[in-house]
Amino acid sequence: MQSRWAYWLGIPVSIPALLTYLGIFTATFSARQSALVARQKVAWTLIIILSVTMTGAAVWFIGLQLFVLKSFCPFCMAAHASGLIAAAILLKNVPIQPVNTKPKRPATVLALNPAVRNKLALVGVLGVAILMAGQVLVTKQQRHQVRSVAASSARVETPKNEPRKLALHAGKFQLLLDEMPMMGSPAASNIMVSLFDYTCHHCRDMHGMLLEVQQRFSNHLAIVTLPMPLDANCNYLMTRTPSAHANACEYARLGLAVWRADPKAFAQFDSWVFAPSPPLLVPAVKQYAENLVGREKLEAALTNGWVKSQIQTNVAIYDANRRLMTNGSMPQLIIGQAISIGALNGVDQLFNLVSEHFGLKRAP
Repeated sequence: MQSRWAYWLGIPVSIPALLTYLGIFTATFSARQSALVARQKVAWTLIIILSVTMTGAAVWFIGLQLFVLKSFCPFCMAAHASGLIAAAILLKNVPIQPVNTKPKRPATVLALNPAVRNKLALVGVLGVAILMAGQVLVTKQQRHQVRSVAASSARVETPKNEPRKLALHAGKFQLLLDEMPMMGSPAASNIMVSLFDYTCHHCRDMHGMLLEVQQRFSNHLAIVTLPMPLDANCNYLMTRTPSAHANACEYARLGLAVWRADPKAFAQFDSWVFAPSPPLLVPAVKQYAENLVGREKLEAALTNGWVKSQIQTNVAIYDANRRLMTNGSMPQLIIGQAISIGALNGVDQLFNLVSEHFGLKRAP
């Protein structure tokens, strides 16, 4: 629902879907044999066109989930299944009268010519083509939002004789930079924050962009990377765990434990987990983590209260961002006084955000 495929020409697909369902539902009242033939004809015209469109749309969206997103939305699948069943029932009951045969119904009852039915079905197919074209050709919609919010300011503090801290949301959150997983050095002149979920496909795209931007700005920029699972097992904001984010808590725990056990191994773990889509099963990820830092060190880190505490802090930061922006999309970035919510259109947009809010210039 947060992907570009949730929109058609910038409009949520739920809107034309609702209009289609309402159109079919309304038409069924005029399709009864007791209705006037003229009304029946209009009703069955709508039913045939919209049923074919609904069938094609269901196949299209199921295919997107299977082959593109590689993740299934249970609500969407239930809606598509209902649509397919409804369309099959309606199309099976279209009143057809073959050409050059003796009428089987009274003259007061509608009987459509098969050729007319086929032409109406082609109109429905055209509707599916328009849907597909509107999604494939229009790629702008990404549900991205960025705004400068002084209350969220990411401010680096260096108290006398104390480690550097990153203060967020008017000091509500104090992150000790030496203890945070990050890309780059804690001593960098500019520090930004990335909130992500290992099971979020937009976060996977963002990961590569962040690596490129940090490497380009080098010592002038470091990025605190905080796993924020969209999983009800460790996220108090979630009432249930979407199937796409199953085991997100376990991936986050393993990532933070790797950092805690051996900070130098974290970047390799991060990139490895993000490489496949979706991530590998938890046992495989845990085995990889053990290979990186050793079983004993990993287990010691997992049982340390810091991992659980840090996940809760990450969730709280996400909640604070969500409240300020009235948007809970992922991934999330805090860049100076700016909060960026949702997917970016590309690495150039991220370069522009960093340049704008930190005053850094992109090298040619």
